Amino acid sequence: MGEVRAPLDMLISALSHEAVAGEEDLETKLCHFCLKTGVLCPRCEEKVRSGEVSQSYIGVARLLLDLEDKGFTALQDATLMDVAEIGDVLVLVFKRGDLTRLGPTRGRLARALEGELGKRVHMVEGDVDERTFLEQLFAPATLVTINRIWLPDDSVEIKVILRGRRPWADVRTLAEVARELRNLSLRVEFER
Repeated sequence: MGEVRAPLDMLISALSHEAVAGEEDLETKLCHFCLKTGVLCPRCEEKVRSGEVSQSYIGVARLLLDLEDKGFTALQDATLMDVAEIGDVLVLVFKRGDLTRLGPTRGRLARALEGELGKRVHMVEGDVDERTFLEQLFAPATLVTINRIWLPDDSVEIKVILRGRRPWADVRTLAEVARELRNLSLRVEFER
C-alpha cells in the first residue's frame, strides 16, 4: 500500500499546483503537470473555459517547456503572459525584463518556434506602458508619435506614426494583435 501511496501523493501535489517543476522553470498560467500530460486539472480547465487561456497559449507553452528541457535554459525564470495568433503571425507576451534575460537566444528561440509552428514569431513585453508595447510590436520601424483621437461615438482611436524600415509583419495584422492583446484600436501611418 505504501508503494501506491507515494505516486498518488505526487499526483495530488501536482494537481494542487504545489511542485512538480522546480521554481526556476518557465512560469505559465497553467501548471506544468497539465501542460506536459495534456490532462487539465479543475483549476486549469476553468482558465481555459473562461477564455483566460487560449488553445494557442497552451500549444506555445508546451513547446516552450519542451525547448527549455532541450537546452534553452534562458527560458528559466521567464514568464509567458499571453499569446496572440492572427493568421500566420504569433506574438508571445513575456513579463517585463524577460526579453533582456533571453538576450542572444531570442533569435534562436523564435526560429525554433517558427520551425515547429510554421508561423512568424515575435516577442514583446506585456507589463509595460503603451508606447513601449507599440515600439516592440512594430519593430524594427521607429515609432515617431502616438496621438489619441476621440471619435463621435465616445470611442478612442490611437494614431501611430512610423518611419524607417517596415515592421516585421503586415501593419493590419499587427493592429489586430494590438486589439487582441491590449484592446487598442489603431490607425497606423508612415511618415512622409
